[in-house]
Amino acid sequence: MKPFLLVFSALWILGDSAELAAAERWVVVGQTDKVVVYIDVQSITVKDGFRQAWEKWEYAQERPAPLTTANRPYRTARYLTSYDCKQRAAGELQAMYFDASGEVIGKVAGKDVSSSLVVPGLLSESALDFVCKAKLRRKP
Repeated sequence: MKPFLLVFSALWILGDSAELAAAERWVVVGQTDKVVVYIDVQSITVKDGFRQAWEKWEYAQERPAPLTTANRPYRTARYLTSYDCKQRAAGELQAMYFDASGEVIGKVAGKDVSSSLVVPGLLSESALDFVCKAKLRRKP
């Protein structure tokens, strides 16, 4: 009975960790001494002809509080971003803000996205280039 429990426990643990690993996979696409920008490669999709992906911006120091965080400064922001690769534009669909301990302190979701042209040479251009050049995952 014990060998069965050990094997079952090991499979359960491996199954959970594999599922978690498949859920997110952050890759650094640009950085400065003030911020590191990541893209979750598992989240890159195409919807209505535009690419979408989650971006994560981790700041070295706390940032001033946007209205959505109840005046609490944030350390990390995640954005679900829509990318127009042909026009080289991007717009935020959702935003989540986290404090230094990783607690979610604010969320914003909008239906209408106004995209703007990505400025060459900025970190947002690195994110756009990465997402637009990425090979898409095949659906199972």
